[in-house]
Amino acid sequence: MIFYFTGTGNSLYVAKKIQEVEGGELIDMVKSLNEKNFNYKIENDEKIGFIFPVYFWGLPTIVSEFMNQLNLKTEKNPFIYTAITCGGHIGNADKDLAKILKSKNLKLNSSYSIKMPSNYIMWSDIANKETIKSIFITTEKEIEKLIKGIKQMKEGYFGEHGSLAIISPIPYRIYGIYRGTKKFYVTEKCTSCGQCEKICPSKAIQIQKGIPEWIKRKCSHCTACINRCPSKAIEYGNSTKKRERYVNPYVKFS
Repeated sequence: MIFYFTGTGNSLYVAKKIQEVEGGELIDMVKSLNEKNFNYKIENDEKIGFIFPVYFWGLPTIVSEFMNQLNLKTEKNPFIYTAITCGGHIGNADKDLAKILKSKNLKLNSSYSIKMPSNYIMWSDIANKETIKSIFITTEKEIEKLIKGIKQMKEGYFGEHGSLAIISPIPYRIYGIYRGTKKFYVTEKCTSCGQCEKICPSKAIQIQKGIPEWIKRKCSHCTACINRCPSKAIEYGNSTKKRERYVNPYVKFS
């Protein structure tokens, strides 16, 4: 069983790669949250994976909300692993996940980081196509290592935490402050397609009189709305006006 959260496809890409080899059901954390479905029965010897991106060296709010309500019904402790996608390092995101699991009498057996192109265009521009191709060469090697570790049920923390992981609570507090929606807006390019409202995991967007409105003060800042808008009509203040958008080039969203 593989639980995943994705904004622009990176973590979904990893989850599908694992599924191709290991099998198991893919479960979208956002869909489970919306349906209030948190009870899952785990078969004997079934491996459990949690795949998601790191946000500010910690857990996305969607992931922490889902994990805190998750109830895994199992007769014995399953092998649990996580693969956290990132632009560089994961801070202590895996250890934060381990704490939640421990509160449920479960153990995080292994953790990995998977370097992928960053999608957080509110802070920096997207890498060019050649750089993205280069990043994916490293990505594939890291995924191979991950899958091998899962097969062997290898235990340990194998991710790139970064030399400053010890201070990860500080940037994570910034995430709590920074993830406001006030700066999001749409331009005249908007076609009123409703895509942003449909894909927003925080349910922070509502189409009103044909125009997207951010109806919540905060969201997860997953960047799905701004990066996956087919018309590139969504902006975030002045910082994104001249920046490219990013969607994982190897993932097709239904």
